[in-house]
Amino acid sequence: MLNSLIKEHYQWIMQCASRYCKNRMDAEDLAEETILKILINKHQYDCNKPFKPWCSVIMLNTYITAYNHESLIRFDDEDKARNEVSVLDTEQQVRFSEILGIIDNCRAKSCSVDCVMMYADGYSYDEIAYSMAIPVGTVRSRISYGRGILRKCIDYHKVK
Repeated sequence: MLNSLIKEHYQWIMQCASRYCKNRMDAEDLAEETILKILINKHQYDCNKPFKPWCSVIMLNTYITAYNHESLIRFDDEDKARNEVSVLDTEQQVRFSEILGIIDNCRAKSCSVDCVMMYADGYSYDEIAYSMAIPVGTVRSRISYGRGILRKCIDYHKVK
């Protein structure tokens, strides 16, 4: 039954995927991944409820997960990175110093960057929340926001 619903709504699935993605190949990938997740989770589908909203939620969650994964900037321990700078050549050392300067400038703008750097140092959300006396949800929010600030500042300096 679910297979026939997928066949019946395939064009609609592609149209929805096209709204999320910039090009046709990405839209096809999103549609295929959505269909795969629908088939894997077919036991969770309630036949008495409409198919399109269920499919839409799966597609949106798939897109958000893929977008967040692709846009994620991974941070390393700042002190560890400072210690390893001697291995870099002169151009890389200059670039590294620029990045540290960007991080310091961002720290002055927002306390969110401090949460990001603590997280990069290996602290858990709970440990950061405890040390800063804020809720865990706030820590998650600040880390997300702080990564965005750093990403924008680093991208801005790449263009210069």
